[in-house]
Parts: sequence; structure tokens; C-alpha cells
Amino acid sequence: MQHRSRHTHAHRLAAAAALVAACALTGCSIGPVSLDDFVGTPSVEEALAERRSTLAPVVTNDALVKDDTLTVGLLASQTAPLVITAEDGTPSGIDVDVAHALADALGLSHVSFVSVPVASDALGETCDVVMGVDADDAGDATVVGGYVQSATGLFAAGDATAPIDAADLDGATVGVQAGSVSAAELDGYDVNVTQSPYTNLNEAFDALEAGEVDYVACDAYAGAYLAAALSNVSFAGTLDEPVTVGVAVSSGELQAALTSALQQIQTNGVCDVARAHWVGALPTLSGETRVTGLTERADDAATDDAAATDEGAAADTDAAADTDAAADADAADAPAE
Repeated sequence: MQHRSRHTHAHRLAAAAALVAACALTGCSIGPVSLDDFVGTPSVEEALAERRSTLAPVVTNDALVKDDTLTVGLLASQTAPLVITAEDGTPSGIDVDVAHALADALGLSHVSFVSVPVASDALGETCDVVMGVDADDAGDATVVGGYVQSATGLFAAGDATAPIDAADLDGATVGVQAGSVSAAELDGYDVNVTQSPYTNLNEAFDALEAGEVDYVACDAYAGAYLAAALSNVSFAGTLDEPVTVGVAVSSGELQAALTSALQQIQTNGVCDVARAHWVGALPTLSGETRVTGLTERADDAATDDAAATDEGAAADTDAAADTDAAADADAADAPAE
């Protein structure tokens, strides 16, 4: 996914995140604040770095690939805002911020990042944990907790209260990235909309802000990341049921410690701040954020019913074919969103 620069906006959010993260980690509290109050404060990583010389590890080095270091795998297929890779190879994004917070909660002084193609193959070999993993894609690994969700989001021009109703889409023009999974998802519902395809999401959101389309359908987090830089775009809901995404880890000492660490940063608010840094006020996605009144197209429902009656060897063959098709679809959509 291509993305425009958000340096001023992100810088102020990072400043707010740094102070809130530092307060949460040290037990202090703050009252209502404005982003303007945080100009000039250090980044999240800098704020945590000041503490790390005094940390006491809660895991032994036997549980780690590298001593005193949380080695974090970032999926090569991951895109903004979960992972953003600079020209010099430096990663940033939600996965990176959450990984830094996890290392701090584990009492580890250092964090390093490696790119991995598949979570289960990398764990214990090149990294200790892998960020942003769906339980269905974890293989032999265990996925701990959930700090983000995956779903197709809908974004509206102007103010919208999520979730909107399917009736609000009647006669609307919806911008999509051509050939994307989100475009196919929208096409699977019985709604009277006209899809307007764009080369990338930047173009789609520019059209939304200019009033050339009524909505944009895309990955919810990617859309929220772009919408945070715009003044007249709001989240309108999700089309599908969100899937929770967590941290993959092998079983053993590190799994127990990581579970506790993730609970800690979610309870003290650090995880929410890291997330808000990149996607603003996007709510936690759930069944409650789905656009109401959506129904699948009749032909899709009939196809689903037919597939459900397959049995025996034929079912196994179909399942294998479906898996290959899904893999091809995901590969085709990766650069799109």
C-alpha cells in the first residue's frame, strides 16, 4: 500500500504516546490533555529506552534467541500501518511499537527486528516472537492475545457514526483499490452501490475527501491510517466479521511470560496508545462495528450452501483447491492494500 507522509500529525501523536506510555509504565496518572501539550517530548522508543538500564528480565536467556534481547519477527507480507519500512530498512508501525512495549514489560534491555516469511518456521530459529499473526495462519505456533483486528472497513465523507446501516449505502459510489480483496468483499453483499476503482488507496481517499465518491472500502487499519491525515473522513463500520490478530510464540517459558506482558500493556493503556499513534480514534473492531442490515448476494449464499454439502474425498479435494485459491488471492492482494 502506498501512503502519504503524515510527519506533523504522527509526530504530535508520538509525543502524546511517549508521555502516556511513560506514565502508565511508572504508575503515574495524567488528566485531560491536548496533543499541543506534548510538542517536544521524546518518542515512545526514547521514553522506554530511558528505563531499560534498570529493568529486571522476567525470562531467562535460555528462552531467547539472543541474550537479553527480544528478537521480533515482522511478517514480510505485512503493510502499513502495522509495519512500515523506511528506505534504510528501519521498521516502524503498530507492530514495532507494541514489540517495544512487550520487551519493556518482559524486562529486556534490547529489541531487534527481523523479516520473516512464515511465523512457525522462524520461531526459535531467527526470532522469539512474530507480530501480527492470525491464529489460522500460526501453524505449530501459539498466538497470544490480540492487539489489532483484521477486517474490511468502510470510510465515509463527512461525519459518520459507526456502524451505519446497509440502507445508507443505497445508490452510493464506493471507491476501492482495483483487484483488491476489499472490492471482492463488497461485491459479495446485496447492496446497490457503484464501485469506483483506483490504482491505490491514496487516490481513493483523495477522491473521498474531494466528494467524488461517497465511501471507500479497504482494510480497516490501512484506511484509518490514511484517514487520520484527512479532515473530512470518518470510519463508518466494517463489512465482515473482524479477526483478532496477536503475537505468535513457541510453547514454554517465553509463552507464559509473553501472555502476562501483553495483558499488562493492554491493561495499563500502553497498547492502546501505540495503536492510536497510527490509526487515531479507530475503535476496537468487533461484531458491534459491522454495518447493520447486510445480506449476502443470493448467488454467493447458494454457492456456500452447495459447498457445505460436499463429503468424503470430494470434500478433501475441494478443500485443498480452496486453500490454493485463497493463497493466490492473498498474494494478489498483498501489494494492493
